[in-house]
Amino acid sequence: MPIPSQAEYESNERRRAMLDEQRIERAPLGDRREAQAAFLEAVATDPAAVAERIAWLIEGNYGYGQMQMARQVLGSPRMNRESALTQLAAVFEWQCPRRMAVEAWKKLTSSQKKALSQAVAVVVSEAERAEE
Repeated sequence: MPIPSQAEYESNERRRAMLDEQRIERAPLGDRREAQAAFLEAVATDPAAVAERIAWLIEGNYGYGQMQMARQVLGSPRMNRESALTQLAAVFEWQCPRRMAVEAWKKLTSSQKKALSQAVAVVVSEAERAEE
């Protein structure tokens, strides 16, 4: 079997990450609700842990395809990067679908939202500095 080129490797890894996300989106409702509850608990009580998972995502600890997804978000200045990265962390760490992660975020108090935003902003700025 021939060794894939770098472009083929990156494409395969990206496809695997997208398939993982689709699997999470299609999981049984009970499993998705459990994942949403776990994610809500994390964002409400420990925003630093969520920020840490985002850093892991950017560093490639969840896989190369997941890292590509996170870095694509970082490269999009018009996108709400904090929100998109938090949703990616919800998907790959807590197995919580993106839309359910948004629903969980809406349940946070304004002080919890602010704490999460500040923690994630630090990770985003560090990642941007590392890219320079």
